[in-house]
Amino acid sequence: MSRLLYTEFYKLRRKFFTMFILTTAFAVAGAFSSVANSGTVYVGVSMFFSMFGLVFCGMTGVFISQDFASNTIRNKLIVGHTRLNIYLSCQIVFALLAFLVTAVFIGVYILSGKIFSGLEGFREDLPAPDVLEVYRKNFFRALPVYLVAMPAYTTLGVFISMTLRNSSGGVATVIVAYALNSLSPLYVLFSENKFLEFISGVLPSSQLFLMEIFSEKPDFSPVKYILFSTAFAVIMVTLGCAVFRKTDLK
Repeated sequence: MSRLLYTEFYKLRRKFFTMFILTTAFAVAGAFSSVANSGTVYVGVSMFFSMFGLVFCGMTGVFISQDFASNTIRNKLIVGHTRLNIYLSCQIVFALLAFLVTAVFIGVYILSGKIFSGLEGFREDLPAPDVLEVYRKNFFRALPVYLVAMPAYTTLGVFISMTLRNSSGGVATVIVAYALNSLSPLYVLFSENKFLEFISGVLPSSQLFLMEIFSEKPDFSPVKYILFSTAFAVIMVTLGCAVFRKTDLK
């Protein structure tokens, strides 16, 4: 397993710098947009996390599907690695990378927002102190959910690409992830629908989009959504390992 993890990280080494540069730029742009539109960095981050999660999930599927196209997965089996270890190594690497870029995004977003909020042109748009305090509390209560939901979201990309086992996995991942993201606006339109509320709470993709709405509720508990994302990830990984272990690589 350690050798597989090293290989996956080494393979992505040239992309790390690009990922973190793009993450930083995206976070600065997001902070500027939030402060410009609402007067505070504590409102509007969910929309950016939703887009960020969709891109990262799709990227996961594309990277893994390229391994099938280049016969990298087959070669790993030939040299003696087990299917379980191959699947888990891919999942661990992308989940860890998702956690790291999410942490970087949050840090840069908060820092940039503080800078923008202190500029003369934005000061007059600041919300009232009591309103700002509510926004701030909800923002920080939701941060742990983002840190868990983003890695959990990658399990969808790994599952689709590893079970399709060909170059179409990347395209399929993007389509499915986009379809799941489309459920979030439906909940906004039909917020009284209990089924949509439950589905939106369970899916990491919907959590990323709707967390600001959920965190405004009096009974908001980040633990509940963290458990939902964790359960989603466990189910995806378990199913993916089971399917991948029984499929032929042609």
